[in-house]
Amino acid sequence: MKNFLLALSITILYTALPTVQGFGLGGGNKARRGAVAKPSSPLLEDALKGYPFVNDDKTKLSSTFNELAKLYGDEEALGMVKIEPRVLRFDAENFEPCLESWTEQFGLEKAQAMVKRNPGLLGVKPSLTEDADSSMYGSYVVAALRPSPISLAVWGVLLLSLLGNQDFWTDGGFYNGGGSPLQ
Repeated sequence: MKNFLLALSITILYTALPTVQGFGLGGGNKARRGAVAKPSSPLLEDALKGYPFVNDDKTKLSSTFNELAKLYGDEEALGMVKIEPRVLRFDAENFEPCLESWTEQFGLEKAQAMVKRNPGLLGVKPSLTEDADSSMYGSYVVAALRPSPISLAVWGVLLLSLLGNQDFWTDGGFYNGGGSPLQ
């Protein structure tokens, strides 16, 4: 259980720390599955301007953003790139199969909203999307914690210190006068 919580904490920190942008759920163009691909998104230049990494193939980044814009809408794709610039490095061939799988489970709008809350889900392989309830709940957690990565780090350290202090829990924890985990 400790390993699971540690892995969950690290995943949330890894996803939430690069930004303090908020939820990333702004309005904009609503894309629909099966839409005709545009040659290029009008917001492509904005997305590439905000991309902080260097020495990446701009053609691949552009095609990845265009695929993202086709499936989620131009404004939403730009919002996801602002929240998580690494999405431009993900395999764009996985975007549509994952969205289709999540659409079967939750419906198109809920599936799109889940990915907007946690753009890190764009890195998931389609074979891992069969039971995505935990991804849906996790997307809410990631979105709620994104505005304050510092508080997330503080809570994560507190959680890890409490999990690692067996004496604190065997003495009754907070409810039975257990000592502070920091003593």
